[in-house]
Amino acid sequence: MAYADYAFYASGYLLGKSPAVPEPEFVFWEKQAEREIDRLTFGRLRRGASVTDEVRECVCAVAELLYKAHSVSEQAYQEGAAGVLTSYSNDGQSGTYDVSQSIYTESGKKAEMNRLVQLYLGGTDLLYAGRDCHESELCPHHHCL
Repeated sequence: MAYADYAFYASGYLLGKSPAVPEPEFVFWEKQAEREIDRLTFGRLRRGASVTDEVRECVCAVAELLYKAHSVSEQAYQEGAAGVLTSYSNDGQSGTYDVSQSIYTESGKKAEMNRLVQLYLGGTDLLYAGRDCHESELCPHHHCL
C-alpha cells in the first residue's frame, strides 16, 4: 500500500499549488520516495508504524525532489551539459557549468533528501537510530513485550 496517493499530493500537500509531478508519473516517484524514506527510517513504516500526515507530506516532498532531479538530469543529458549553466560567451561559443551547489547532483540530492526527511519526520520517533524497545527479549519494560 502506498504511503501517499495523488489525491493527497494534490490537495493535502500542495494545497492548491500546481503539481510538479504529473499524475501519470506520481505512482512511480512515490514508490521511489517510499524506498528512500524506509531506508532513512530503518524500515519502521514497512513494519507497521503509523503512516501519518507528516509521513505522507514527507513522501510527497521527496517524490518531487526525485522527479525534479531526474527531469533536470534528463534535460542536461539531452543538451550535453554536466550541470547548471552559470556563464556563457557568445563569440567564443563557451559555457561554464556549476554543479557544486546543485541539489540535482547525487550528493546534493542525498543532502536535500536528508534535509526533507529531517524537516518532516524530525519530531517523530521514526528517525531514532537505536533499537526499538519491543524488538528485544531483554527489554526491561515488561509492558513492551
